[in-house]
Amino acid sequence: MNKYRIDVFVCDDHRLFCEGLASLFSRSDEIRISRTFSTLAACRQALCAHRPDVLLLDISMPDGDGIAFCRQVLTDYPKVRIVALTVHDEYAVIRRMMDCGAHGYVLKGAGGSELHEAIVSVCKRGSYLSPAVADIVREGARQGIVLTEVEESILRLICEGLANPEIANRVGLSTETVNWYRKRLLAKCGVRNTAALVRVALQEGLV
Repeated sequence: MNKYRIDVFVCDDHRLFCEGLASLFSRSDEIRISRTFSTLAACRQALCAHRPDVLLLDISMPDGDGIAFCRQVLTDYPKVRIVALTVHDEYAVIRRMMDCGAHGYVLKGAGGSELHEAIVSVCKRGSYLSPAVADIVREGARQGIVLTEVEESILRLICEGLANPEIANRVGLSTETVNWYRKRLLAKCGVRNTAALVRVALQEGLV
């Protein structure tokens, strides 16, 4: 770790947000944001040359999945601490990110003092969950992934390999409505594509 300040990379595709973070910590004696990246590819390339103490990582990036990227970074550079800094407040997404080894999870609505605490905590104590995220995790752990009857029916047909028009005919809904349900299922299960959705459905016994 840097002798004087915690060295931080930020990977987020919203430029104004990154600039705001850099400004927020510009006068800090403890934290220094040294680089910001708008793509996972740019961050990956920079990590080959220099490893920060902490990487603040968004989950939804234009060129890939932040969760998979988290797993890759920690495999290649296990000393880097990763804090998810994202709008995703779904239990399944939080759980997948933490299962990949993320050291912390903070929602973008958090204040500067909370983010400061998260960065310092993952360096000094190894982990950090913001209070809001901790509440989601506790509630989610009790409930698991809860699906409605319609969601269960559609998920079962998705796992059978049916396309949206075929599912629509089976369940008596429009194709547009089935597409909406498919997106909702992806969000509930914390995945980005159908293959991952089927895998989670089988692992969690949802079908």
